[in-house]
Amino acid sequence: NWAKHFMEKHSHEIQSFWSHPLDHSHARAVNPHTKEEFFTLLEAMIEEGGGDDVIPPELIYRTDETGIQSGIGVKERVYGPQGAKIQHQQWSRDRENIT
Repeated sequence: NWAKHFMEKHSHEIQSFWSHPLDHSHARAVNPHTKEEFFTLLEAMIEEGGGDDVIPPELIYRTDETGIQSGIGVKERVYGPQGAKIQHQQWSRDRENIT
């Protein structure tokens, strides 16, 4: 098949990945500047928070305010540059929030 032969011929440049779903609003925020700024602010809150605003590291969890959402987590096979680690796939779907 054409796609298989193309991948074999260009395997030094292209590889396949499992996509990671990412809605449009989050996709706009995925860039080096916003990531660096977030961790700079988080570090300042942990170390210098000031009074009652100090966040102890043991109280930091990997979550957000959206809760558990159905229909999230669908992965598809995608192709991208050799050596890339994550391929985000933007999507716009209605989400049902489960609390």
